[in-house]
Amino acid sequence: MPDRDLGELLGLLELIPEILRAFGDLDAADLDAGIDDALRRIGSYADVDRSYLCLLDEPNGVISNTHEWCAAGTEPQIDELQQVPMEAIAWWLPRFRSGQTVHIPSVDDLPEARADERDLLAPQGIRSLVTVPLLSSGRLVGFLGFDSVRSTRDWSYGSLLLLGAVADVICGGLMRREAFEALARREERFRALARHSSDAVMVLDGAHRFVELGPSVERVLGWHDQLRVGSSYLDAVQHDDVDRVELALVHASQAPGREIRISDHRLRHADGSWRWFLASAVDLSDDPSIGGIVVNAHEITSRKVIEEALQHQALHDPLTGLPNRGLLFDRLEHALARTERSRRSVGVVFLDLDRFKLINDSLGHTMGDELLIQAARRLASVTRPRDTVARFGGDEFVVLLEDLPDDEAAVEGAERCLLAFDEPFVLGGREHVITASAGVVIAEAKGDAEAILRDADSAMYRAKERGRARLERFDQALRHQLLRRVELAQALHGSIDRGELYVEYQPLVRLRDDATIGAEALLRWEHPRHGTIGPSEFIPVAEEHGLIVPLGRFVLDVALAELRRWNDARGDREPLLMSVNLSVHQLIQGSLARTVAELLDRHGVAAGQLCLELTESALMEEPAAGRAVLAELRELGVGIAIDDFGTGYSSLAYLRELPVNTLKIDRSFVTELGTEARDSRVIAAIIGLADEFGMTTVAEGVETARQLSELRHLGCEVVQGYHLHRPTSAEVMGELVGAPRDDQTFIPMARISSRT
Repeated sequence: MPDRDLGELLGLLELIPEILRAFGDLDAADLDAGIDDALRRIGSYADVDRSYLCLLDEPNGVISNTHEWCAAGTEPQIDELQQVPMEAIAWWLPRFRSGQTVHIPSVDDLPEARADERDLLAPQGIRSLVTVPLLSSGRLVGFLGFDSVRSTRDWSYGSLLLLGAVADVICGGLMRREAFEALARREERFRALARHSSDAVMVLDGAHRFVELGPSVERVLGWHDQLRVGSSYLDAVQHDDVDRVELALVHASQAPGREIRISDHRLRHADGSWRWFLASAVDLSDDPSIGGIVVNAHEITSRKVIEEALQHQALHDPLTGLPNRGLLFDRLEHALARTERSRRSVGVVFLDLDRFKLINDSLGHTMGDELLIQAARRLASVTRPRDTVARFGGDEFVVLLEDLPDDEAAVEGAERCLLAFDEPFVLGGREHVITASAGVVIAEAKGDAEAILRDADSAMYRAKERGRARLERFDQALRHQLLRRVELAQALHGSIDRGELYVEYQPLVRLRDDATIGAEALLRWEHPRHGTIGPSEFIPVAEEHGLIVPLGRFVLDVALAELRRWNDARGDREPLLMSVNLSVHQLIQGSLARTVAELLDRHGVAAGQLCLELTESALMEEPAAGRAVLAELRELGVGIAIDDFGTGYSSLAYLRELPVNTLKIDRSFVTELGTEARDSRVIAAIIGLADEFGMTTVAEGVETARQLSELRHLGCEVVQGYHLHRPTSAEVMGELVGAPRDDQTFIPMARISSRT
């Protein structure tokens, strides 16, 4: 994650819980002020020019801007945005109704297909915006908007999720007020009909004993006059509310003639149930006709039910019913405080479903939602009543394990969570094996809730990196690893300009005639302080921090320049090929085909001499986008290879649809060739599959003569590996491919080493 995105996310993580807590205490009457404050605080922090709330009037088909905050010098738009036809944003409504945000980092960069949006926004001076829908039980209530006028503004994915949490809470407040207003209207109609008989009216003496019960008391509470007179009002009050009610009655006695409000409290009905009442008390002891304290109690049980439901909605995930991240933060902070007093442990388990995107893409979002619901139930079934299972977002869950005797109990609790995924899930009548990866943190008593969740998240990602379907515990080694990743991310910035990055080449050998037919370009990093840093360490950092696209362009640029130089030197001999690895981030960034075409043209290299490699798992991460971009590349004439084939989850049907012409057999199958018959059968099957689809096979990781012989016997076409050639410099590679054809055979490793 780029530093700016990380800083923005951390800032919002600090700001937004304050907003959420403030909303939890708001009365319906204070909601407008709360919304205005939230828009002001987020707008000011995010340095946008305008933040606003728009509500939909579905029956009349219009939208109105109800709340607005503007930065200094920004012209307000609230008066202009009243009763706007919904058709004005017709292209956004389907996305809003499906719960998606509309994020436009740059209005000017919108493609021609979205010209209508550009034509709407540009005249208003809007350069970028993000809008977040307000949804309640599938109903689109409105949306939050954040506009930038002075400059463009790109929001990180994590920040968009946090804005969604604010939208949920504001929507909950609006629904609560709507319910309150509807309830108030109903109550007003009832009072108009029933007048003064709707409340329970009682007269108490100075000791708070019943002197007289009005005729409505029996109807409201089921009490009989002869059974209650002489007993205390406080005897009928629920124990937790007694002190507040007694204090109010004492205040009434101290201020004769003045109406004193008795806050919400519960009274026991004659049927044994508890009913909520809002009451007032006025001491009319001096009135000879009254002679006591008059209590007028209005039942508000139905309102309380609505309040509790709305509060539950604000603090719980609407899909699974689990606590959401706001409630999780609150419970974690309280658990840490209790831990400091009790000297017991708290465990935090961060859990993420493995390859959940495949379920959404293959079975649809409805089945994806069903999977999340089932996963939530399973996790709840393997935890204790005092533990908390929360949905953190997407396919991520957090389990808070409280009151643990030791660290091992936390690990055991986390392992129970993973065991919940042992049995297949039934989706759409069919069984599906779903696994999960988890990270666990043993929280310190004085720990920071956000830091603990961050560390648990990091441990979970390490579990994914180590193969998924496993548990990792956050420890000092992981902390050092994270600090090193941050350091490497900082150092990667500018590494190209400083000349620290370079490309090596591993020859590709055709087994038919033992000819070197090309090379695979491999990026290397020589850090001035840490020395050589392997790609397995710095490539994930580059992907995480948004640096992989420029690094990928650098490799492609350098490799094509070398390829042109080699082929020019070879004259009329068979042109060499160049293989270059791609990241999924390059695949989905939108301009890959254009970049490749530009570099091919710059270096005068034929498209057929370039092969771009993508791992099978990367293709499955973005199958729809991947298929479209690969089709564009194939139209250019560029070769496409699936790297590490056999280790991913692609189906044969999907493989057949892809514009791929090369399968690279993963080294894990090559390693045991000649010793494990199973691996020979797997490779034979892959070669047969490639032949059936008209594809070339390349085996990587060939390290022994036995492996090479077996691959030759199985009919593999091209190989690469340390037994043939180690990755080497462009100069040595040039010598290798520029030699006369009679010498273009295997060069022993000793000779290559001596040349390097």
